[in-house]
Amino acid sequence: MAVIGIEFTSGIAQVIITLLLIAAVVAAVWLVRRLRQSEAQLASIRRENGKLRNEIANITGWTTNGRLPDDWQERLRNEKAGAAGAAPSAGAEAPREPLLMAAHKALASVEPPHFASSGSVEEVSRTHKRIVDLVEGLAIERIDPVPALANGDMDKLMCFWRRMEAYFPDREETDAYSLAAHAVVDLLKRRQVKVIAPRPLTVESVKNCVFTTDDSEKLRDIPRIRTAALGVNSRFTNPQGGEELVIDCERPGWSGPNGRKNPRILILDRSW
Repeated sequence: MAVIGIEFTSGIAQVIITLLLIAAVVAAVWLVRRLRQSEAQLASIRRENGKLRNEIANITGWTTNGRLPDDWQERLRNEKAGAAGAAPSAGAEAPREPLLMAAHKALASVEPPHFASSGSVEEVSRTHKRIVDLVEGLAIERIDPVPALANGDMDKLMCFWRRMEAYFPDREETDAYSLAAHAVVDLLKRRQVKVIAPRPLTVESVKNCVFTTDDSEKLRDIPRIRTAALGVNSRFTNPQGGEELVIDCERPGWSGPNGRKNPRILILDRSW
């Protein structure tokens, strides 16, 4: 009886091992297929992004490092003037704001710019979607830019642009947000409205900004931002009265025919 029991147990063990091996093989095959699919999707996205960057470069004349040249606004106006003088093809309608249309495509093609390790991923994703919709609405002239700025609809676009430009210049999303922000700034400039969005890691005066230490997004917990901010602050040895280091531009300011509004910026406090 003992021998039969041992043989029976051994048989069960063999069956279990066989089933586990089969499951491992199936899982490995599935994983390989998923990896290949992911690689194919990534290659497709990169090809599309490459095409988009070439289209944008044709409009803006990007420099070799992927940043907008100083005279990009003049180049765009010349491009638009030339397009206006050419006869449009039958049934075709030229984009009303070609740079904003290009910016919309760029923003729609990149992932949301996740910054923190905290539970802000979903909120940033929703914000990114709203920004994409905003830029599209501005491009087709469905949204009036001046009320949108005054109502705070552009706050996150300008905030993300400045934050990424200062702390994450190596990311692909930075190019898309930079293009969108520059296009919006130019659009508002043509409405005689100047956008005031201080760049992080620069010094601003309380005369020109509203200071806050409420780090609601926990930027101090992001190593890249914390290291950069403390490093620059350590070299900020001779501050004038009322001057502070900009950590984040939470809300842009503006000046125009209807008045002026100061930007709100995050500054260092003891929690850093």
